[in-house]
Amino acid sequence: MRRIAIASDDGKTIAAHTGRCACLVVFEVAGGAARWVECRPNTFTDHARGQCTGDPHAARAPAHHSHAPLVNALADCCALVTRGLGRRLVDDLARVGIEVVVTSATRVEDAAADFAAGRLNRIDGTGCCRHAGD
Repeated sequence: MRRIAIASDDGKTIAAHTGRCACLVVFEVAGGAARWVECRPNTFTDHARGQCTGDPHAARAPAHHSHAPLVNALADCCALVTRGLGRRLVDDLARVGIEVVVTSATRVEDAAADFAAGRLNRIDGTGCCRHAGD
């Protein structure tokens, strides 16, 4: 049995920006079906802790913050499903064997079922214009 995580702002819809998501909804996928496991509050990212405001004039975390807490939080998952994330996070997850699936899907439950059935709509790129070079 494999686990996937889906970035979400409310546990129901897929987040447009993984770093700012409110939680990671975890599903077990096997035999073409997905089963809800848990919702992990996002206490892992600098964005979620308010340390990356996007304001170039505000005091904030270094430009290249660590993704280690988020990568560690996904250690039991084989994939992260999201609508957007930065290129560095894609690379950091790939280094530990976690697949990143950027999708145009909007509902967490539907995306989990579609992933399990091998029919999740995937889009190229990171889906995140804020982190185009990050």
